[in-house]
Amino acid sequence: MILYLTQGLTRAKTTNKRLFAAALFASCIVPITVLMPNVWLTSAIGKLFFSLIIIYIAFSVKSIQSFFIQWLTFYFVTFAIGGGLLGIHFFLNSHIEFDGSSMITFSSGYGDPVSWVFVCIGFPVSWVFTKWRMEQVQAHQMKVEDLYNVTIRFNGKKVDCTGLVDSGNQLIDPISKKMVFLADLQVWRQLLSDQELEFLKSDQVYDHLDDLSPAIQSALRIVPYQGAGSLGQLMVTFTVESITIHTKDGQLKVDRPLLGIQHHDLAHDQMYQILIHPHASLKGITA
Repeated sequence: MILYLTQGLTRAKTTNKRLFAAALFASCIVPITVLMPNVWLTSAIGKLFFSLIIIYIAFSVKSIQSFFIQWLTFYFVTFAIGGGLLGIHFFLNSHIEFDGSSMITFSSGYGDPVSWVFVCIGFPVSWVFTKWRMEQVQAHQMKVEDLYNVTIRFNGKKVDCTGLVDSGNQLIDPISKKMVFLADLQVWRQLLSDQELEFLKSDQVYDHLDDLSPAIQSALRIVPYQGAGSLGQLMVTFTVESITIHTKDGQLKVDRPLLGIQHHDLAHDQMYQILIHPHASLKGITA
């Protein structure tokens, strides 16, 4: 399980046979330690050498750099899971008492050392948690790489927010052929009032057109779209003055694009508030 997790984090190419062989070889350290406690493999240098062989069996050597990364990841995963196991064990079973100026610790319950029952239950739980958290970190890092500061100008107002380049957003107005960006309520509440936003829900907009100001009516556009697993729907959008994407290479300004209203948060952690259309090519960047 540790080798599987190492493979997932490093995206190394291997086979189940190689991983099983490496795991079988790794388990040999137990009888070696018990039967030959003084052999050099039980020393720190010996354990490092033993772990190198484990990684070699599991993944072979494509390059020195990739082999070194796999080896370090193997240790990182091992310590993460092992630390989780020990933390759970001592959280549940360790007790501390004070006797005068001395502190006494002892274990109860599952016993000391950690019992096999605890390992069989705790190891999979710790493994699943470690895998889940590392996947979350990877997903977060992938998002961060595609995040940009964005400035929106509409109806005489300016809003600064964070945008994510969404490769899955291919929405274009079929009439004007303009790109459609999407912003959530955190952005739109700085551009329109709560009452106007309530009127602009797709199922109410036609009934409340006369309640909107002329400036908002003239910028309003209804764009048809079809989401995954759903029938055709309508999205309320506005022709904004400009959307400027700030990058490390300069600024990309898109004049008079369409900006759609999403009546919910685009990200549960508010990491970004606007989805940037992938067709906003960085060729248009100006310093």
